[in-house]
Amino acid sequence: MQPQPRTWPVLSGVVPSLARGYTWRLETGQGPWDGLHPGHTVVLRPDAELEAVVGLRGGTGKTQLAAAFARQLWDASELDLLVWLDAGSRDRIVAGYARALADVAIAAPPGQPEAAADRFLAWLAETGRRWLVVLDGLVDAADADGLWPAGPSGEVVVTTDLADLGRRGPAHGRAPAHGPAGSAPGQLVIGVGAFSPREALDYLSARLNDDPYQSAGSLDLAIAAQCLPVGLSLAVTFLLDGGGDCRQYRLASQRYWPDRPDGIASDPLAPFWMLAVDRARQFAPAELAWPAMQLACVLGPAGIPGAVLTSSAACSYATGRPMAGVDRGSSPLAGTASTNDQAGMRTAFGNLERFGLVSIDSNDNVRTVRMSAALAASIRQVMTAAEIRRIVLVAADALCEAWPSGQPSPVKADLEQGLRDCATSVSRCDPRALWDEECHPLLLRIGQSLDDAVMPLAALSYWLELTGRCAESLGLQAPLTLQLRERLASAAGAAGRLDEAIAWREELVRDLDKVVGPNHRQAITSRASLVRTLRAARRLSDAILLGERVAADCDLVLGAADPQTSESLLDLGQAYLDFQRYPEAIGAYGRCLSIREKVLGLMHALTVAARHQLAQAYRLAGHQAEAIRLYQGALTQSDNTVGATHADTVTAREHLAVAYFKAGQVDEAVAELQRVLTGWERVSWAAPADTITVRANLAAIYCLSGRVREAIPLYESEIADLEKLRGDGHAETLRARWNLAAALHKAKRLPDALKLGEATLADCERLLGPGHWETLTTRANLAHAYHAAGQLKRASAQFDRALRDCERALR
Repeated sequence: MQPQPRTWPVLSGVVPSLARGYTWRLETGQGPWDGLHPGHTVVLRPDAELEAVVGLRGGTGKTQLAAAFARQLWDASELDLLVWLDAGSRDRIVAGYARALADVAIAAPPGQPEAAADRFLAWLAETGRRWLVVLDGLVDAADADGLWPAGPSGEVVVTTDLADLGRRGPAHGRAPAHGPAGSAPGQLVIGVGAFSPREALDYLSARLNDDPYQSAGSLDLAIAAQCLPVGLSLAVTFLLDGGGDCRQYRLASQRYWPDRPDGIASDPLAPFWMLAVDRARQFAPAELAWPAMQLACVLGPAGIPGAVLTSSAACSYATGRPMAGVDRGSSPLAGTASTNDQAGMRTAFGNLERFGLVSIDSNDNVRTVRMSAALAASIRQVMTAAEIRRIVLVAADALCEAWPSGQPSPVKADLEQGLRDCATSVSRCDPRALWDEECHPLLLRIGQSLDDAVMPLAALSYWLELTGRCAESLGLQAPLTLQLRERLASAAGAAGRLDEAIAWREELVRDLDKVVGPNHRQAITSRASLVRTLRAARRLSDAILLGERVAADCDLVLGAADPQTSESLLDLGQAYLDFQRYPEAIGAYGRCLSIREKVLGLMHALTVAARHQLAQAYRLAGHQAEAIRLYQGALTQSDNTVGATHADTVTAREHLAVAYFKAGQVDEAVAELQRVLTGWERVSWAAPADTITVRANLAAIYCLSGRVREAIPLYESEIADLEKLRGDGHAETLRARWNLAAALHKAKRLPDALKLGEATLADCERLLGPGHWETLTTRANLAHAYHAAGQLKRASAQFDRALRDCERALR
């Protein structure tokens, strides 16, 4: 979906609501950062003194402070753009930036989040709009490498449990100008600790104001909780549910405290959540409360999809009953939890929510259940290494089971992002657990998801790390390692790192020759992949030499009917074509087409692709007649086989018409395209999409042959269908609108042409950006139209702007 016109101010992401009874931290939360300081980066990290005393980094309210700050600026209308995103992983940051770019109505290459993120950062660096970007919960500083927002009109706020992030200067003081990992100059580091005693008492008083007697003993409770906001919140939730006062609560939780002389727990959160869990166990299903807590504490604070927590793997672990069909070796798992077990899990999490241990958003299928990072870390501290390992494997199984199958789609994208976030958390809890039985399928699923999401840099980094780990665990030439090395090389190629991809593929081919033999399918397929990578790197001589060997090996070892054989001939033909060795290209494509017609059928998509390639080779070799004869033969065969009104025959006729046009036989092309339009009308299931290209081609031919008046209604109907099918902001729609403007120009309807051209350029610039090739082409065309209309100043201005935008886009 294309971005809609932007209206300012813009909010991207979801700013957390302030907690009930939120207390303004007049003593511990105010400082020189509390205001908009354009060009600055503020890092909210753990307070060093608190961490040294109790060993706790989270639970001090960093996110709430950032949310209060962001809301204060937003409500005061001091921002044009507020971006809030979870920063728990690199791909989550990238996805957040891509979403923000769409929210400010700037388009980017569809389905390329990393390109969108780069464009968003570039926009922040140049815009005069006032902006604030909050990176909440940064887990690894490397995740933000190269992704730090910077610009003279904006500010960055980072919350993190990394004690050393930005620790270059004293707390509440400015660090050196270079900031953390490429952040903007003017970094300010804030160590966030617990409430002051006064703030803690204010919070307890505000939350317990319905019954003043409940506040009795609040000072002792605050001291026992180390004045930590998350501990006090658990205490208040417990008291509001069951009654009693602070003194009674403290006495009830005292049995969970370790036997220390000062009577204070080394982990001040443990007594509070343990008491809450015991209370949750008093409600059915009592036996599920603790397993539910364990699952939540390893799946991460970013939000857990409900499908993960009600999966057969999760239900089996919580209930202790094995589910039929559960098998960790397959992905997704095939087990099915009963309706009663799933309902029991939902009820168990509802009981945990009742006592403040989790939060639940039943309307969000992706971030359904959340647990604070501090609470999750405290829970894991009381679990043994064996318990953590077991629950990590259960959580990994549950994630595999919940992962959607099939082709990626926008609907699945958010769910896959949520599952990747959970998988990252699970892996960080115990990385070795996922290698207990060679390699858990979840690790492969994460990489595949990054590939499908078209995040080549993130995918490359992931496959590189996973391949290295596999080589360490199983050996460089183990079957799984060889498989991962293939994925790594593919990721490098997708990321444009072709030299690395070639080096890795050459090494992989050598090892496969040793392990499985040069005539094994895996070795042949790996060589075929190397051929494509060599072609992409324009090492054409090497690609041809190796491609000839691969084609011969496929024919000899795999047989002509094997799909890899025809694919190798297609690759070889393309390498010949790139090197302008047209006779050899024609020969390779001809053999490929012959094989596919016999094996797959005359009008199979792969057969059609081979025919197109062969026809292209004929045309480039100057043999237009042979290209036409090729399409004429396909049309005759289809007509004799399935009839003139079959969709395959209509498609074959369309291909013939295009071949006529490219050969300069305009009258023949027009006649055939008119028959194609009539043919689609006779196909019962045909939709506008089937005729859009036909009408566009016919209109273009009319224009070139001087029959402009006949072209205009075709363009108008094409635009109407594209607006319904693709949307009025789609690149194809914009291109069709400009084609209509050009036709109006040729028809001497200059006012109409200029009006439509100006509107199309404005939409291209707004939706695609000034540097997009469609925008540049439209601007240059409009400049020509101005020149033809005698509006020379406007023409000169548009030519100058097009030149500047080209230079900027091609840097």
